[in-house]
Amino acid sequence: MTQRGMGLAFRAAAAVSCLLFAGGCTYSTKNALPPRMKTIAVPMFANKTYVGEYTRKLEVELTEAVRNAFIQAGELKIAGREDADLILEGEVTKLDREVLRNDRFGDPAEVRLTIRARISLYDVKEARHLFKNQLVTNAEKKEESGVYNLRRGESESLGRQKALEDIGRVIARRVTERW
Repeated sequence: MTQRGMGLAFRAAAAVSCLLFAGGCTYSTKNALPPRMKTIAVPMFANKTYVGEYTRKLEVELTEAVRNAFIQAGELKIAGREDADLILEGEVTKLDREVLRNDRFGDPAEVRLTIRARISLYDVKEARHLFKNQLVTNAEKKEESGVYNLRRGESESLGRQKALEDIGRVIARRVTERW
């Protein structure tokens, strides 16, 4: 074997050993929730958007988005208020519309919807709040959350749906990663 061939073989062996070492590390996809935490109740969110501009049915859509995020994550099961280990209460405080880009005529071409909510998590067995009145938005993790483009024929309902899905995931992540 030539010296170049030996160098390539050595690099390949080093790469394989690095992969095996990294694979042996203790990475886990499991959450850090205590084992006693198995269920969560998500009662209907309150709608406090009437202070500025009232947005109809936003609390219903956000509650469904949060419940769906917990169901998809599979870490906590949805339960009734009487049977749950945790109770997540929340209120939608604001829905902002921000024009990101105008077309050549000055009309909005791209708009971002930002949903703001406050959440509180109550531990039933310990009889105490784990956190109270934390502000969450759909733009925390993804800057493009809630963005829709009017020039491509996208409607506000598409942006609203994206924003609701993202804030639902943010809330579920905030609960499960709190530990």
